[in-house]
Amino acid sequence: MRLVILVSAAVLAFAAAGCGGGGDSSSSGTKPATWATDVCGALLTWQKDLTSGSQQLSSDLPTSKDAKSAKRRVVVFLQAAQQSTAKMVSEVRSAGAPAVKDGPALQNDLETGLSQASASFQRAVTQAKKLPTTNPQTLAAGMSGLAQTIRTELTAAGNHFSSLDTKYDTTELKQAMADEPSCKPFLSR
Repeated sequence: MRLVILVSAAVLAFAAAGCGGGGDSSSSGTKPATWATDVCGALLTWQKDLTSGSQQLSSDLPTSKDAKSAKRRVVVFLQAAQQSTAKMVSEVRSAGAPAVKDGPALQNDLETGLSQASASFQRAVTQAKKLPTTNPQTLAAGMSGLAQTIRTELTAAGNHFSSLDTKYDTTELKQAMADEPSCKPFLSR
């Protein structure tokens, strides 16, 4: 179950939200440079957590002694992913709205999309706990279905982020993100 590509796609789609036409810095809120630091830092930590967890799970699953052990490892991974996602959403929320034209609306839309990712992992934990362990093939099929559901839901969240680029005019935010080292991994792709 490799979520690394999906996480990167969601994060990259978010980064596109920082791109756009001319902005208005007369709005109140968090300075764009501070906002970029806080938001990209939260997203980068989240991406690293999910990548590390996914790699560990990929390494651990083949060594599982039985279906119960494999299920337990998947549940632990998904719980960690859900906790990391909830923490990231909280950190993005704490960043506040950027001081750009329509900053509060952009922040609200961003938080909504990120909350979708968080909810996806919450549902995945619940579903993973219900996976049967009596038959390894049934468990594998359940895990595969669960991975596909997560993929679909994270893709939908990524699409939400992509729409922010066309919905908001954020040149100043784009520049702040381009200047912020923690945003570079997302903008360089």
